[in-house]
Amino acid sequence: MFAKAFGQAFGLTFIAEFGDKTQIAILTLSARYGVLPVFLGAAIAFAILNGIAVFVGVLLNRYVPAHVIRYIAGGIFILFGLLSFRPEREETKEKTTRSPILTALLVVGLMEIGDKTQLALVALTAKFASPMAIFLGGTLALWSTSLIGALLGEGLGRVIPFKWVRVLSGVVFIVFGILMITGVL
Repeated sequence: MFAKAFGQAFGLTFIAEFGDKTQIAILTLSARYGVLPVFLGAAIAFAILNGIAVFVGVLLNRYVPAHVIRYIAGGIFILFGLLSFRPEREETKEKTTRSPILTALLVVGLMEIGDKTQLALVALTAKFASPMAIFLGGTLALWSTSLIGALLGEGLGRVIPFKWVRVLSGVVFIVFGILMITGVL
């Protein structure tokens, strides 16, 4: 039963997340910050969120309306997007104190709250009654897609000037924020 639950959680989550908005955000962030800090931040966020999905996801869905989470997350994404248009401290030769790991953790965490993969893990946990298999399968799938996205993003970051990565990142975050608020995502 463990292997079947693990396999279904891994396969479903990997397919659902591959090319998803979160993977695109990871790609964008890694073009700016590099693979390791973005992957670590994403991995921590996914582990935390998958734990919530598997163990208390049903309660969260019952007590926190999805539209409230959607509006808050959308607003934060628009704010992140607008802040991306400011000149970076590195560009003005000042040292930055912003943590790439924390940035990735927050971005991925906000994007994944109530996402289809999180809800799928809740459903699979109920079906198989094997929370550890579902947690491990879902988390390993999300870590795999995150690593792929981060590697691709870092490669893009080497060929695209940082100024354009920053502008593109801002546009992507604003679009995701608007799509979240309108309910498209």
